[in-house]
Amino acid sequence: MNVTIDLKALLIVVAIIAIIVLIVYLVRFFRDMSVTLKHTNKILEDVEVITDIAADRSKDVDKIISDVSESVSDITDAVKGKQDVISVVSSVVKAAMAVKNSVDKSKD
Repeated sequence: MNVTIDLKALLIVVAIIAIIVLIVYLVRFFRDMSVTLKHTNKILEDVEVITDIAADRSKDVDKIISDVSESVSDITDAVKGKQDVISVVSSVVKAAMAVKNSVDKSKD
């Protein structure tokens, strides 16, 4: 009993088997990709929500920082203003003391 296999027929059978295996892998790949895309869409929706929340909070924080900055600036200006008043008062007191000392020396 002799069995002869034609090389051309063998190559066609191997090519058909390879194509079937490739189709199976492609079906599994696209099925997995659809699941991955669904998960990715859910993640992107969550990211969008979180981004909106973060943007709102950053606007709130920016407003708070602006208010605090203005308050600190006002306090600083007030302190500087009081320092100017204190320096003027101390200059007036020093001038008055100098006048008093010169009057005291002239009496002697």
